[in-house]
Amino acid sequence: MTKKYEVLLFDLDNTLFDFEHAEYSALQKTAEKYGGEIAFEEFEAMYHAVNKPLWGALERGEITSDIIKTERFVQLVDRLGLYFDPIDISQYYTKRLGEGIQKVPYAQELCTNLSKKYKLVALTNGIQSVQENRLRLSGLYIFFDAIIISEAVGFSKPDERIFTEALSQIGHKDRNTVLMIGDSLKADIAGAFNAGIDACWVNLKLASQPSEQNYKMMVHKLEDLEAILK
Repeated sequence: MTKKYEVLLFDLDNTLFDFEHAEYSALQKTAEKYGGEIAFEEFEAMYHAVNKPLWGALERGEITSDIIKTERFVQLVDRLGLYFDPIDISQYYTKRLGEGIQKVPYAQELCTNLSKKYKLVALTNGIQSVQENRLRLSGLYIFFDAIIISEAVGFSKPDERIFTEALSQIGHKDRNTVLMIGDSLKADIAGAFNAGIDACWVNLKLASQPSEQNYKMMVHKLEDLEAILK
């Protein structure tokens, strides 16, 4: 690495946290409590069918994560013919999700080591109560100089304003010394590019590279990122 960075903006889900593990566990517990006679596989598939478009709408700036929390279960209850209050299901699921603190391999070591040399900022589109709880329970909370959550600030990645808010909160103006680190090509990588910030694509799933590469570097495991930033 030839460029000198001072601030590292970290996405959380599927970058530092194993979100799929947390989501699966939370869905299992929710289905056991509210799914009735419906098979878990059907409950899970329908949840993803209603949840994914909502998060797409959030990235387009059409809705907020606060709306998603309840709306996905309003739709789930309707489509599966359940007789539970969507708000009750949402509150239960959100609490269980906030308990999912399994980290991506080497996340703890990476944050420990990089926090000694850089300012670290968590930058996430997740739900505020979920992300704050997971950061605290996991022990990662102490490594961040600021935690920027879309639900709290009113903007979601890839909106340029959330990047501006992140840098404002730590009093940093030089975007040339900032690196965004995340797994989402749309929210993290394109968002950073449009904000005039370099990006590192955390490609843990070995996805094929896009034709338009708006990132400065790509890693397949977090150890490689530490090696690059040394």
